Amino acid sequence: MAVRVKVKLKVEGREVTTSALANSSFETEEPEAVLPLRVAEKLSLYPKLPGGTVVEEYIGVGGFKVSTFRVPGALKVYVVCGDRVKGPIGAVAVITPGESEVILSDRVLDILGIILIRPSEGFWRFNDDPLVTVRRSVPREVW
Repeated sequence: MAVRVKVKLKVEGREVTTSALANSSFETEEPEAVLPLRVAEKLSLYPKLPGGTVVEEYIGVGGFKVSTFRVPGALKVYVVCGDRVKGPIGAVAVITPGESEVILSDRVLDILGIILIRPSEGFWRFNDDPLVTVRRSVPREVW
């Protein structure tokens, strides 16, 4: 298991609510969220790419390269829990063909205050939760 949180992703009045993998190994200089093509379509970011979109190669596990579409400044990310909503924060949308789930970068986790407690068991909390609070991962949603 891994830590997945429920997120609401918004782009200019369109929104998608889904699970997102909290990936502390996805290291970025600015907040980024990987979006599968179907999520990007629902947000009207694909196939007609907005101005300012950059094609960039990312290196995945094992050193494989994948071409992505980076859309800076387009995405608002919220974390949705039963007792609260955190966000929005601005993030770069990284549209990644072949990806099947939304993935949040380490920078998104930091800004939203997500602390991974026991990732292999799906336990996490917000940085402003009481120390005894343990939240559980939501199920994976495949796109």
